[in-house]
Amino acid sequence: MQITIVGGGKLGESVARQLQAEGHEITVVDKEEDVISQLSNTLDVIGYVGNGASYSVLRSAGVENSDLLIALAETDEVNMLACLAAHKLGVEHTIARVRDPEYDDHLYVLREDLGLSMTVNPEKAAAEEIARILRLPSATHVELFAGGRVELISIRLPSGNILCDGLKLSEFSQKLDVTALVCAVERNGEIVIPGGDFVPLAGDLLYLAGSPKEIETILKRIGLLAHRVENVIIAGGGRVSYYLAEELLRKGVKVKIVERDVEVAEELAEKLPRAVILQGDAADYELLSEEGLNRTDAFVALTGLDEGNILSAIYAGKHNVPKVIAKINNENIASLVKDESLETIISPKVVTGNDICRYVRAMAARSPEGNVLSLYKLADGRVEVSEFRAVAGMDGLLGIPLRDLKLKKNILIGCLVRDGQAIVPHGVDEIREGDFVLVVSRETILNELSDILEDR
Repeated sequence: MQITIVGGGKLGESVARQLQAEGHEITVVDKEEDVISQLSNTLDVIGYVGNGASYSVLRSAGVENSDLLIALAETDEVNMLACLAAHKLGVEHTIARVRDPEYDDHLYVLREDLGLSMTVNPEKAAAEEIARILRLPSATHVELFAGGRVELISIRLPSGNILCDGLKLSEFSQKLDVTALVCAVERNGEIVIPGGDFVPLAGDLLYLAGSPKEIETILKRIGLLAHRVENVIIAGGGRVSYYLAEELLRKGVKVKIVERDVEVAEELAEKLPRAVILQGDAADYELLSEEGLNRTDAFVALTGLDEGNILSAIYAGKHNVPKVIAKINNENIASLVKDESLETIISPKVVTGNDICRYVRAMAARSPEGNVLSLYKLADGRVEVSEFRAVAGMDGLLGIPLRDLKLKKNILIGCLVRDGQAIVPHGVDEIREGDFVLVVSRETILNELSDILEDR
């Protein structure tokens, strides 16, 4: 497909890189010549210098030939105007990044007039992911599928855990009396989609799929179900912090926010009267200690500086805070600091990139009814978990035992959801019309469910 991206910043570059890797033709519009020059030198994209909110600029950039416009400029107003202009020029599908809470709450009124197919809010999406992790603090990541009926979590196996006692995955469910599936394993930087003979080792990062009840049960039985998070310290008072605090307070969690800027701190105190807002520097470790860092259940570093988030998060980890999370936008830095003291790293641009790629794949699918509903990338994008809805007409797929399906290499059916119930499938199970199907894949891009078959 031909896709135009307005805004060549960090998010725009990340999305352009992902979509280009999937074979799409990308044009990037940005008002800064240096930005376009850098993108053109590093990616195989067409660059156009100009204001992406301008009707004439978009027309000159040939946006009318695009199948999709994605507006990812710094300001919400530019993004909404870019979508409006593209819509007037005949672009059928548009996506806008909208971050301001006031716009976010009322955008549905303008959606049709702006021609918006979808809006993305990186900060809100990141806050939602952090809130999910804090519900299961022993997990490094938590993702929901099938309307919350299926959870995909990742856990690091500590030494001495029952799963490290020579247990094959085929013996996993019977010994623990649970129904959950190990979808993928990351070991020493290598990613594996395991078979029944796979034996987990201490230090492995396991990705588990199952119903929320089963996931909680298995964590309890292997001794990794941490106690409920009741109080949280958040470093930084930006949008992610606001959305996260709002969600946590709604769930009865006590929240402290440390914010350096006086005006931002005062604004947060007004908007979040039930939170404790402290005006100070999160890099002041004496301040954190005085405010009960060693007594808090979780510490979340959400300032605008990756380096500051890393240092304060590691400091919290060294002081035995049970759950530590850091927001890091630079993927190169993130890969360097992943260790047991700082394993849960959140990147708003990665979360948003997943959402946009999911939408683009749905557009590219041959059958609009059987396309991808959700998309989540794990292990630094090397493995994907996709959610599909099984529909009539999928010959060679429906009503056939899974063991008899001719699946492509490195494809795993992770879970089925039928009549609201999550089913961890075995070889005798089959996909039926109406099922939600969770597929784990490596080295294969899936636009629709039938793409899992070898002969497609």
